[in-house]
Amino acid sequence: MLGVPSRLHDYQWEGVSFLFRSNAALLADEMGLGKTVQASVALALLLNAKNDIRRSLIVAPASLITNWMSELDIWAPSLAVRRLQGDIRDREALYMLPVPVLVGSYEQIRQDGLDRIPADTFDIVILDEAQRIKNKYSRTSLACRLLPRKHSWALSATPLENDPDDVASILGFLNPSLPTDLSNTKLSSTLSSMMLRRRKQEVRGELPPVIIQDMKLELLSPQRVAYDQLWVERENAARADAESSAAVLLGLITRLKIACNFDPDSNTSSKLDALKEVCEGMGSNARVLVFSQFVETLKWLSARISIPGDFITGSMSIEERQKAIERFKTGRSPRILFISLRAGGVGLNLGEASHVVMFDRWWNPAVEMQAIYRAHRFDREEPLHVVRFLVVDTIEDRIASILDSKEEMFSDIVESAETASRGFSIQELMHILELSGSDKISTTERQEEN
Repeated sequence: MLGVPSRLHDYQWEGVSFLFRSNAALLADEMGLGKTVQASVALALLLNAKNDIRRSLIVAPASLITNWMSELDIWAPSLAVRRLQGDIRDREALYMLPVPVLVGSYEQIRQDGLDRIPADTFDIVILDEAQRIKNKYSRTSLACRLLPRKHSWALSATPLENDPDDVASILGFLNPSLPTDLSNTKLSSTLSSMMLRRRKQEVRGELPPVIIQDMKLELLSPQRVAYDQLWVERENAARADAESSAAVLLGLITRLKIACNFDPDSNTSSKLDALKEVCEGMGSNARVLVFSQFVETLKWLSARISIPGDFITGSMSIEERQKAIERFKTGRSPRILFISLRAGGVGLNLGEASHVVMFDRWWNPAVEMQAIYRAHRFDREEPLHVVRFLVVDTIEDRIASILDSKEEMFSDIVESAETASRGFSIQELMHILELSGSDKISTTERQEEN
């Protein structure tokens, strides 16, 4: 059985139907309306319903591969999915395996698409963030157009960014027989026959007021090395303190959490790559709030994001904060505001924001929601899109699991709680760090936990 969850909205079922019945389709919904979900469900239906459709390839930015794997697991559980990885020989073997769904990056296809993918390998190819092939003369665009396929689907909230040639290149992927010199009138007519685009205001009645998307990521190789080194050292650091106090454990966790954000030695960050991809898909009118609990993370990010922006931190005066807010509200878009979660979680009205990014998770879900609600004001006319980053196979996984299990309890915790020990017991902190610690918890702490 397909096992599609029943919580798809009506407009999403319309998108599923549009893709399912189209040999060439551009799903151009605005960001936050669930293009990945719709494509996943439509792909599962297609592969289960048509005997001549057996193999598919999904091409996405490298920073979104893990998220695609997660979404397919949720929305298309009947499908066997493999990730394209390894060296040239490994990838060539994966192209030949009869796996229903293969997920790869644009970089891999740029390397392989011209001469290493045999004819008739795929029945359907899906390009996510299809504006990546807007330059029809690029090697990436050419490699994607040469991919063997019967069905061509493209997903993009911004298929036309700067020039009509942008969307013409995407149409060239959808229908290779199209002339390359279409007039604007013919281009518009051709596009309307292949495209489905919905805006948030059009489907607002079906959407919740806040749309939260959890984006799962993997550490980049240099980050993983740095993180694993800290992970190996954690047990010795914990044992150095006979009682393993909350402060010691929180210090260890903080170092690991920062390592999940970025590696200062190599200046690598999977979250930074994902943030750039998210910002690219938001469009030219976006005003983005980026929350982190670490000021050093925000400063590191600001030096590597090209969008004009400002800071709000706890060390700023009220006047400095207000000037930063005013620039965010009235300055030329796109614009970004980096906010320390504790400094910006309360007392601000940022209803002009179109998107919120939770770069890392706070200990208390209620504090996170209060921060999000800085942008979700009573006079807001459009749903607010929220992206929360989570690095898999790290302590962020374990923290998120505990937060989910305690969400109802945390909703009652006052926002002035200063440390995680108000919401996490010593045993839970040690669980996050995968430390045994049963002999390190004092009698007093045991009584307090009971």
